[in-house]
Amino acid sequence: MNGWRVEGFDEVGELGAGAQGRVVLAVPEGRHGGGQVAIKYLAPALLGDERSVEVFRREAGTLARVADPHVARLFRYVESPQGAAIVMEAVEGASLREVLDGSDGTLSPEAALVVLKGSLLGLAAAHAVGVVHRDYKPANVVVQPEGGSKLIDFGIAVLSGQSSRAGTPAYMAPEQWEGSPASPATDLYAAMLGSFAAEGAAPTAPAVS
Repeated sequence: MNGWRVEGFDEVGELGAGAQGRVVLAVPEGRHGGGQVAIKYLAPALLGDERSVEVFRREAGTLARVADPHVARLFRYVESPQGAAIVMEAVEGASLREVLDGSDGTLSPEAALVVLKGSLLGLAAAHAVGVVHRDYKPANVVVQPEGGSKLIDFGIAVLSGQSSRAGTPAYMAPEQWEGSPASPATDLYAAMLGSFAAEGAAPTAPAVS
């Protein structure tokens, strides 16, 4: 990781890291309580790859397009020769995956409905502006302290009708495996598997000829 940072923020800690980059928790410079944001940095090794940079820009554009209370809010996109970053809402809570791993792995149907409702409304908001998330799964649903939820990570989202083979295998619809055009039905397939997972049923990949 290089030393480039978004100006005006102090890092509090790292939320996650991978081959594509890292996400940190940060606060406005000089402020030590409240006002937290999540900053997603593109990996320095990818800065010279125009396709990777364009995908990153597109993720920021998608978040701007899907402005809804049930989706992590975009604050700004920053790009320079030294780096690229997405500054967005830090959603308080734990992922549904963490919630399930910390319990017996299941929720009652009633609890699952309450927990999933917000993220499903987030999907509906995305679909209303022509965006398909393509990676709906428990790890991308943040359960908030009051029991609601928000949808995060639009990293592989596309406009409805676009195609490419991408997603999390256990939650991919047949058209994703085939590289066929994505549609709202693509997300509904994953949401169905996500609801099964919340109730303790393990998702399985579809048979694709």
